[in-house]
Amino acid sequence: MCSQSDPSPPVPFRRGVFSFHEKGATVKRPRLIDLSQEIFEGAPVFSGHPETKIRVADTFEQTRLRYEEGYGYVTETIDMSTHGTTHVDSISHIDPSPGASTIDRIPLEWFYTEAVCLDISGSPARTYFTVPMIEAALLKDDLDIRPGDTVLINSGHYERRWGTPAWLTDYPGLTREAAEFIFGKGAVNIGQDAPSIDCVLTRSFPAHQVCREMQRINTENLADLRPITGRRFIFCAFPLKIRGGSGSPVRAVAFIEEE
Repeated sequence: MCSQSDPSPPVPFRRGVFSFHEKGATVKRPRLIDLSQEIFEGAPVFSGHPETKIRVADTFEQTRLRYEEGYGYVTETIDMSTHGTTHVDSISHIDPSPGASTIDRIPLEWFYTEAVCLDISGSPARTYFTVPMIEAALLKDDLDIRPGDTVLINSGHYERRWGTPAWLTDYPGLTREAAEFIFGKGAVNIGQDAPSIDCVLTRSFPAHQVCREMQRINTENLADLRPITGRRFIFCAFPLKIRGGSGSPVRAVAFIEEE
């Protein structure tokens, strides 16, 4: 288990599959796939979290009066939860222990990892992902979970329910045993295309409890995962450096090596 005061990566960090080449050589560039939801006024949020509000703070008309030669600018203010839209939970979000790592103290390597995306998109609403389901998804696409990985789960929830009231009421999630299985393989992060990695029916949040016990992180409210389902890739989702933060919005991106 990682120390609560210093959540160092459980294994040495592995560089991604993409590297720079010598000058003059052809550079193989990855394809970038955005896995993030938009941040917008009125975006759906987890029950009890504050609404997302965006306001114009400065307009061109206002700021042009301060400067010369027609120069001006526009800015906005954003009022939102640190757990709004696509975001990552820090360990301190679920661990009240003194010294539990806040978002600004978790190693950056945990947010830039190799990853796999499991296809469990056929799951019914409001059900649980079990260990046999995780094993079957790995076997189907010839994937494995390696130390230091991020494991994303395509539950099909975003594809079927985004933009409807069911987005906040019908999502499936992990059993305790399934979360223990994934983290037990050495993964540092679990993400899902739903408001939580736990099923909407739970009131004890077993997958989050496993994150607390094993000192791991999770990423929630991912967008459409179909483009990277059944593949291994590089996952990048850096949080804002919020001092003492329990989480942060992220711009989640997959780096896919072109054939």
